Amino acid sequence: MVKFRKFLVVIAVLSLLSSMVVGCSSKTSSTAEKTAEKATKEEVVIRHWQHHHEARTPVVKELAQEFEKTHPGVKIEFEAIPYDSYFDKLTTALSSKTAADVFQISALQAQEMIKGGYLQPMPETIMSPSQLRSEFLEWTISQAEKDGKYYGLPTDVQTIVLFINDELYKKAGFDPQNPPKDWNEFLIQAKKGTIVDAQGKMQQAGLDTRYKWAVYTLFIYQMLDGNVVDLVNKKVNYDSPQGLEAWNFIKKLMVDEKVDSPEFMTGQFKFELGKAMFYLNHPVTVGRIKKMAPDLKYTIALPPAPPGHKQTTIGHNWLYVVNKDSKNSEMAWEWVKFLASKEAQLKFIKEAGDLPSMKALLSDDSLFPDENAKVIRKSLEIAYPTQELGEKDVNQIRDEIWTKIILQKASVEDAVKEGAAVENALIQKKLSK
Repeated sequence: MVKFRKFLVVIAVLSLLSSMVVGCSSKTSSTAEKTAEKATKEEVVIRHWQHHHEARTPVVKELAQEFEKTHPGVKIEFEAIPYDSYFDKLTTALSSKTAADVFQISALQAQEMIKGGYLQPMPETIMSPSQLRSEFLEWTISQAEKDGKYYGLPTDVQTIVLFINDELYKKAGFDPQNPPKDWNEFLIQAKKGTIVDAQGKMQQAGLDTRYKWAVYTLFIYQMLDGNVVDLVNKKVNYDSPQGLEAWNFIKKLMVDEKVDSPEFMTGQFKFELGKAMFYLNHPVTVGRIKKMAPDLKYTIALPPAPPGHKQTTIGHNWLYVVNKDSKNSEMAWEWVKFLASKEAQLKFIKEAGDLPSMKALLSDDSLFPDENAKVIRKSLEIAYPTQELGEKDVNQIRDEIWTKIILQKASVEDAVKEGAAVENALIQKKLSK
């Protein structure tokens, strides 16, 4: 009987120990699960969209990895979207509130998106308006401002400069070190640089107008003393006497003097292929020339100005912005700030051919090592921001004006007035939303 009682005691002790072990194990398991759950909850995911670019996409991926290293628990989900489908995807996602936390837009889209309530203003904890204005070139951030608040930081900064094929320019009797300073000189030289055969078929263009946006936009902005786009009165001013003068100069170049032809090497890179003397384009074109024509000798100059006007150019850039509906807006802005930082800009400059938007970088001579680069630096200092309220839709309207004047030989005044009326209606529609 005593033995049986001892046996029961042993069984009871073992049962108690077993329950303690199980309880402890259960508690440990529960704690581990809670820890894992907490870690999952603490991870911040920032979704980032921008249109794909063969040079910029790898840079953003590098920067995302660097940001994640210095921000434990943060994951940057980067998606590079083909340019042709980017805006459709972005517009649809914004409407359904499924867009990324951070995305890239043209500066020309900023005011429309701000008014539409899609963007979040930058907190002063990230950067104050006065600090922003002191650090960045004014024209690169002007489109991102509304009522004293800023809604984005600049990226993909470009101006328009004049590329000159040295060999063709010398053959035409000119010195690359003495480029045209005004429209009159430019017209004379472009005409002399144009070559046609006995049948009147073009063999060499005086001016490559493949990128016609650069041509008509530059001349309009150079000619007008005031705003090209008046958002207060919801209208454009390129149908004014000064605006018509700019469009008439385009007609003189293309229709009267025929310095280029839509039928000559249609869609091809005439300048890069050595078949055009002049070319108006962005400085990033330097990268394409290195790939397509590494032996091409060329000079970069500031664009010629209308007679009696000082030399100026236009500036265009994109912006990194934060979605108003972002659930992680504070970290999203930290990421945007990093993308526009000096460290990031140096990567974009050296690896993607971008230009700096930070004033401090303009004084870094190592970024502008030769005469061509120094001209590009000067272009940044004298640039005016393009002011259009939109990108693709506005370009289509102005391309149509170009087509009517150049291809259909329509009256300049009629074509411009019609186009301006269409763009005015577009502006009024956008600003009435």
